[in-house]
Amino acid sequence: MDGSDDESGDGVAAATTAASVAILVGDDTGVDFDRLRATVAETPIAYCPATTTADGVAAAAGADFVLPQDATAWGVDALDEQLSVARATDAPVVSDGSGAMDGNLRESDETADIRREHERLWTLFENLPDPVVDAEHVGEGPVIRAANDAFSEVFDCDRGAIAGCRIDEVLTSPGEAVAGNTPPEEINEQVREGEVTGAKVRRETANGARTFLFRGIPYAENGTVRAFGIYTDVTEIERRERHVKVLDRLLRHNLRNDLGVVIGRAENVIDRTDDPVIEEEATSLIQAADRLIGLSNTAKRIRRIIENPVDERSRTELPKLLDSVADDARDRFPRATIDAAADDADLAVLATSDLRLALEELVENAVVHGSDTPTVELRAEPYDAAPEEWVDLLVIDDGPGIPEAERAAVTGTRDITQLQHGSGLGLWLVRWAVESVGGDVGFDRRDDRTVVRLRIRRATGE
Repeated sequence: MDGSDDESGDGVAAATTAASVAILVGDDTGVDFDRLRATVAETPIAYCPATTTADGVAAAAGADFVLPQDATAWGVDALDEQLSVARATDAPVVSDGSGAMDGNLRESDETADIRREHERLWTLFENLPDPVVDAEHVGEGPVIRAANDAFSEVFDCDRGAIAGCRIDEVLTSPGEAVAGNTPPEEINEQVREGEVTGAKVRRETANGARTFLFRGIPYAENGTVRAFGIYTDVTEIERRERHVKVLDRLLRHNLRNDLGVVIGRAENVIDRTDDPVIEEEATSLIQAADRLIGLSNTAKRIRRIIENPVDERSRTELPKLLDSVADDARDRFPRATIDAAADDADLAVLATSDLRLALEELVENAVVHGSDTPTVELRAEPYDAAPEEWVDLLVIDDGPGIPEAERAAVTGTRDITQLQHGSGLGLWLVRWAVESVGGDVGFDRRDDRTVVRLRIRRATGE
């Protein structure tokens, strides 16, 4: 209880027990209600301002109830009765009927609104599954003002005991340097400058050193910089990513090497035999090995799209893009007829280099699975239903078509199982490349020809 030298304040103090309320007689210089609540737990707080001015109202803003100035002269029974009425009516102001404080305190029910907002925030703070700390940034560094239960459990500390401690006295980093981790000093500097910060950090916990995605969210209070710090454990995610990278590297390296041996031996067999059956079998081995090498290369491109997406989209002129893809394909597949055309010479989309990857993959797929002299057409046209917003890129070929199982697996209309799955990765590369630029993929048959449609957002202006 903040001090009052008036003996009549004894009635207010005594009512603390009778009314189950923590009562303060203030001097309007401000009260740290957050810190006080950590002491009184769930007990409501009633505040008696020194004045009825705006300063008095501001000083009382964090309290559950506001008492009139003459409440210090009330007896225990009267105060308890008024607090009970205030509770029952959800009124922020306890009044003796004089209305002395109503002008400032009831102007917009500010106190009640702030109290309810505080309760919502506190509920969120307490129940977040991630460790959260509320810290004040002072000269020597961040000082803990509050922490949730998850923080105390993960970092093995007493949340009450750490209030007022510097955060670097509670959280420690492992001795070894870890690549990619952001130094605490750099994080603190960003928060002090008012920046919402995201960084990967390594901290000691009750279960050893763990990696966290830290997010610092600064806010101002009473002229000081405070911030919520949220720690999300990403240790297992990083471990899985490392395992996948190692396995991927080893498999692709060994696959290429071993398939190179298979191709070399098969070519030796062809060179040394006159038996057409043996030659045909050896040729089949070479073709199968080439397909597996192509599969490995496609997987590498998919991995790049997923792990290192190109975020910055730019205006891409479709006539130039389609002509360029067609020219390269003609050089690679001289037996194929490949044409490109756009309905509008100024047609453009917002895209990244991933869109070119998707088109190249579709052209290659059409040629490889087509006839001996396949025909492939690249077209661009505005989407009929929203021509000012979307553009359809069409890859049309005269091949046998894409099996329904392949299309269903890629579009998501059928679950992927051991019996229902695609045999290659090309269409997956197309889907993920197009999704990375905000588009989608569709399939159709027109005049006995296969049509793959890529719908991309249209670029407007220059």
